[in-house]
Amino acid sequence: MPIGTLKNTLYGVAMPFLGKRCQWKNIQGGSKETNAALRKILRKSHVVGAAVQCFKAGKLTDGYSAGYAALEEPREAVTENTIFRTASLAKMVTALLVFRLQTLGKVDVCEDISTYLGYEVRNPNCKKAPITLGMLLGHTSSIVDSPAYFASFEKPRDLQELLQDPASYQNMIPGIRFRYSNMAAGMIACLLENHLGESFESLMQRELFEPLQIEATFDLSKLAGKSVASSYGVLPSALRYDARKRLAEAVSIAEPNPARHYLLASGNLLLTAKALAQLGIAACTGADGFIDEHSLSQMKTPTSDWPEEAVRMRHGMGILQVNDSRISKVPLWGHQGFAYGAVNGIFFDADGNGFAMLNSGASEQRYGHLAGLNRELISLLINQDKQA
Repeated sequence: MPIGTLKNTLYGVAMPFLGKRCQWKNIQGGSKETNAALRKILRKSHVVGAAVQCFKAGKLTDGYSAGYAALEEPREAVTENTIFRTASLAKMVTALLVFRLQTLGKVDVCEDISTYLGYEVRNPNCKKAPITLGMLLGHTSSIVDSPAYFASFEKPRDLQELLQDPASYQNMIPGIRFRYSNMAAGMIACLLENHLGESFESLMQRELFEPLQIEATFDLSKLAGKSVASSYGVLPSALRYDARKRLAEAVSIAEPNPARHYLLASGNLLLTAKALAQLGIAACTGADGFIDEHSLSQMKTPTSDWPEEAVRMRHGMGILQVNDSRISKVPLWGHQGFAYGAVNGIFFDADGNGFAMLNSGASEQRYGHLAGLNRELISLLINQDKQA
């Protein structure tokens, strides 16, 4: 991923010449004009395959599909039923679950996470300052992605052990400064499992997905026989997420494991673009009281600025606010997801107009942290509609 101004610039210069070429020509769905414009954007970003679902005034509208979910034989085309791994868009969906549970009186985002985990968690640099659930959602907890956390991908370690490592914390008071943290977001699954006594997947299904009539899962083992997209890097070109291999090796997460389930909530959600758009509508509207007004306001109200001045985004609890007149005349909310070459996104305005886009690989070039692909989709699918 091209992090840093120089690397990002060089990546953008190299992409037209060295980037993986699109192996598709046409897009299915939508009006002739939007279809043609969307095709141009996706091909410019070297998209391997993608599904896009639009919504307007809180209702689903046009859906589009293009390219491939798998390039290996038997080659699979993307359709409206293709399931994608969302990467960090899962953080917004996890926030929806948390605020649904808060609406039901089962959790409180202002509560000390020690209460939910069953053992004390304190930044060793600020031992008297509690860390709240809301701080995990908003990336202000002072908990960071330590070397031990990254090592746990290959050799799992208990969460409590990771939290006893001083390298898991910034030298700062919790709740003050933004620092994006996959570990902090992932911990939410663990504390919910410990507090409520059931698996994160089960909670998601019963409290969020089933009431909203959405088909989605964090449990890859449930998807045998379904079309799940792989992911490909487009510069350099490589298969990075082999969905067929992962499906064959998938292990059920039906049982709670609050010591080890910290790798779920930060990125392992699997669903279609249509299902993601339905969740985006819920994040915008609260789904007629499904999430109460107080909780919805807490989720969407920015709590911190991005540390880099060039990034005109702020972060609420599990959701981004884009407030950049160069991109949109009105504030937008949503999230991005970068992983294994995929560049995903969901964005919407206060009136419930927006889109959800999932893909199997694309250019990772960014402008002020916002993916160039998402930036162009905002211009086409949200701003153009407002001007029409």
